[in-house]
Amino acid sequence: MCIRLFALLLLIMPAPVNAFSQDEEVTAKDTTEFETWERFSLSFGGFFAGLNSDMLIGSQQLGLGIFLDLEAALGLETSTLVLRGDMVYRFGKRRRHSARLTYFRFMRNANKVIESEIEIGDEIYPVGTEVESKFNLRIYKGTYDYSFFMDDRFDLGVSIGLFVMPVTFSTTALGSTGTVTEFTAPLPVLGLRTDFAITPKLLLKQSIHILYLEIASFKGTITDLSIKFEYNPWKHIGFGVGVNAYRLNVNVYSDDYPLFDFVGSLKMDYTGLLFYAKFYF
Repeated sequence: MCIRLFALLLLIMPAPVNAFSQDEEVTAKDTTEFETWERFSLSFGGFFAGLNSDMLIGSQQLGLGIFLDLEAALGLETSTLVLRGDMVYRFGKRRRHSARLTYFRFMRNANKVIESEIEIGDEIYPVGTEVESKFNLRIYKGTYDYSFFMDDRFDLGVSIGLFVMPVTFSTTALGSTGTVTEFTAPLPVLGLRTDFAITPKLLLKQSIHILYLEIASFKGTITDLSIKFEYNPWKHIGFGVGVNAYRLNVNVYSDDYPLFDFVGSLKMDYTGLLFYAKFYF
């Protein structure tokens, strides 16, 4: 009788939990969770920006100098359409780490008969002089990003990176030797980023990068704000549209600073409409 009762209890008791198999399930989930966020994406598109640029060259005491409005004084375009490329690669089992690269450039040329006397560096251009000017700015942005909060709908990350900005500015006129200024501004930035999946195919992406740096004879600030909507109608192809606002302010008080071959100041800001196509997986 006891043996029969013991056998009956064994039949009705629940099976014991296999702790090893549970661990395997958790591990498997960790490696495939949050696939909302693609591992790799490559975007190409256009950027239509409205620009404002001020420049001061050759003043040892910047406070005594006069900023030159490049658009008003020299006739440089106040808006332009440029090409832009972005790449994102997420790595790690849960895709919390990512490397991000961006490249685009502004190339502007102008010819204008100036309406007032202008001094640029060692050159003085009198009223009525036809001045040919060029202002080219390329922006290379590379950042490392870590997502400290992530689920299948929301991704919040912080980043650290570098803006590298080669700048070329030149002016020439009949009878003058002209002025050519070239320098490269490599500036570190800190950032904050949020990605939100409104639906599985529609995403809202926002980011901001900032810098304030003052070392010896150099002072620089950067603000870079971006808001984008992305729509991914197909498995590996998507599209995006957004707004990007950028402001740069660089002051060099002495030619002892090794990364610049000029003494002066540059201010530039733009706000533009961004549209692009994206390949991702």
